[in-house]
Amino acid sequence: LRQRRQGLEAQPEAVAPEEFMSVKAASGGTSSSSRPAMGGPWNADGGLAPPVASSEDRPPWFVHRPHLENTVLRLHEELLDFAEFMGHTKDELQARKRWVKTIAATCRSLWPDCQVKVFGSFSTGLSLPNGDVDVAVLDVAERPGQAMKMLADRLLSNGEISWLEIIESAKVPVCKLRQQVSGLRADVVFNQPDGIETSKFIKDRCKEYPQMKPLLIFFKYFLLQRGMHETYTGGMGSYLLCNVVLHFMQRHPSKKNPRHYAATSLGHLLFDCLKYYGADFQFDTKGICVTDGGYTFNKAERGWRGGNRRAGDGVRLCLESPLGQGFNDLGGPCFRMGVLKNLFSHALQCLSFLFVTRAGPDASLLCPMLLDPKHPVIAGRHSLMAAQPVALPGMQRSSSQLEAEGTLDSDDAASEKEAGDDDGASAAGGVSASGSGGVGGDGKGGGGAPPGKKRRRR
Repeated sequence: LRQRRQGLEAQPEAVAPEEFMSVKAASGGTSSSSRPAMGGPWNADGGLAPPVASSEDRPPWFVHRPHLENTVLRLHEELLDFAEFMGHTKDELQARKRWVKTIAATCRSLWPDCQVKVFGSFSTGLSLPNGDVDVAVLDVAERPGQAMKMLADRLLSNGEISWLEIIESAKVPVCKLRQQVSGLRADVVFNQPDGIETSKFIKDRCKEYPQMKPLLIFFKYFLLQRGMHETYTGGMGSYLLCNVVLHFMQRHPSKKNPRHYAATSLGHLLFDCLKYYGADFQFDTKGICVTDGGYTFNKAERGWRGGNRRAGDGVRLCLESPLGQGFNDLGGPCFRMGVLKNLFSHALQCLSFLFVTRAGPDASLLCPMLLDPKHPVIAGRHSLMAAQPVALPGMQRSSSQLEAEGTLDSDDAASEKEAGDDDGASAAGGVSASGSGGVGGDGKGGGGAPPGKKRRRR
């Protein structure tokens, strides 16, 4: 041991990273570098240090809190700030309600006895600023395909929409619309009450676990900016994501210990959730059930191999639907679960780095490692709603557009308001669909799909 210690002491001292990367000059023994000194994340002691952001690089929701020394607590506060920033403003809420009233009034002009219900992320309060409004029209005698064409024709003739797409080939046929006056989008389905039940389920669970909402807002944008938020591309849709986070909350140790629960922040929960699905969960053997308090089951014991054939032999998520009779696997369509697991694992390493290095209060903990503040949804957060061109040349503009410009007579405006006051919109659940066919005002049939929302393949 003495000889080994003496040998270690005789070794030259470790050099700093920038010196290690330099090249010694041929004469004089001095050191010169052929490139600028490294500007990487190194502190004065040669160890890793988190990057320091200037005020211009901070995201718009960032609040400087130098009095909070605990990194996890600062992450907790920033998650709340981010959820508040991504929430709908009063004007955005009113615009969406007017859009629903327009659809409801048009539907009642076609089918006087129909019921119009709002469901999905907008009704549960989990919608992103660029999110659409899901509308279910019930008690319609026509078949869904015919009803969608009748609704689209009436809205087009009234000049209310700038773009539409009717998808009859999907599992749930859907009519996708974009309002001319505001650019807001809507997905309309006919005689499909399932979404109402799923939305009620999610709203009830969010009341039971209030920590779910800020976590879900973060994860929805986390997946959106990586193109992993759509079910038809193998990603994790909104309803599946809600159940995945719900299962984590049901299994978290803080649920069983009130003292532990009181000391658990959103920062702890985000870290633990990324660790649970990025490292700990056994996707090969375990399935998820969120009913009866939540539990996992053995796939082999149920005789279920499951998954999507497009996933091959990769990671497969199995999650039993909490609603309906029989076994319905919500995770089957998520054939890119292997990619999602790697994303969660990488995010876990990013947070671990920030915690270990005790990132200072001058920089965001979410950006740029986890979220991109330059993404169009954030960069254009308060300019997402904008008037659109007419769907077809020569068509009239909508009455709401004329009213906004002050060219609509007061009597006509009053009659428009009365037509929309009785919409009877109420809350409900989630629907996903994919398919083809559309008309738009950009001359390409696409209508200019908003940022962060990929176009479906025709």
